[in-house]
Amino acid sequence: MSFKQLLYILLFFFTVSAKGSFILIPMDETTQQNHLKAYGITYWALDKQYKISWLLNYRGGSFLLPDAQEIRKECQIRGVSFEVLSDGESNSILDEISSPSQNMEAVVLERTPKIAVYTPKGKQPWDDAVTLVLTYAEIPFTPVYDEEVLSDGLLLYDWLHLHHEDFTGQYGKFFGAYKNAPWYIEQKKNAEALAAKLGYGKVSESKLA
Repeated sequence: MSFKQLLYILLFFFTVSAKGSFILIPMDETTQQNHLKAYGITYWALDKQYKISWLLNYRGGSFLLPDAQEIRKECQIRGVSFEVLSDGESNSILDEISSPSQNMEAVVLERTPKIAVYTPKGKQPWDDAVTLVLTYAEIPFTPVYDEEVLSDGLLLYDWLHLHHEDFTGQYGKFFGAYKNAPWYIEQKKNAEALAAKLGYGKVSESKLA
């Protein structure tokens, strides 16, 4: 056997061994270096039509994805820890999860949910913890507010987050401390203008609608 033939054989076996069948995105505290970005990777992969298994109670609720070069690359770009598994390794994990003695379950995820966040127009992501997290994780969402709610716009979404809103129409929990602050006066003005636009004389009436 020539040196060239031997080199081809070695390259072949190296290529085969380097390619796994699955990618595990661990979610335990000791292994995953960026948990929020890991959720974003999962959403991104689902949006690209990859079928994903959510391994509930296995290493912090890890995700099992098919091995693909673009997934590996995206994990590296976003700083998300991942492990490449063979068929045997992934089957062993799934067997462990399916055991009656374990409080675990593998849930298949097949599509991305449409996410809406109830928040006034013009608010920055850091004004609400959920919008801050979703923005950092790179999970897309749509801000919705009273106009969308009253026009049945929520029917377009699968998941809605309500931030810590004061639905009495008293302009929120900061009224006592910040009622004279310019930004709060502007917020109050905008709330009253929106209520009037929707046909209500008071903000509290629009919230009760």
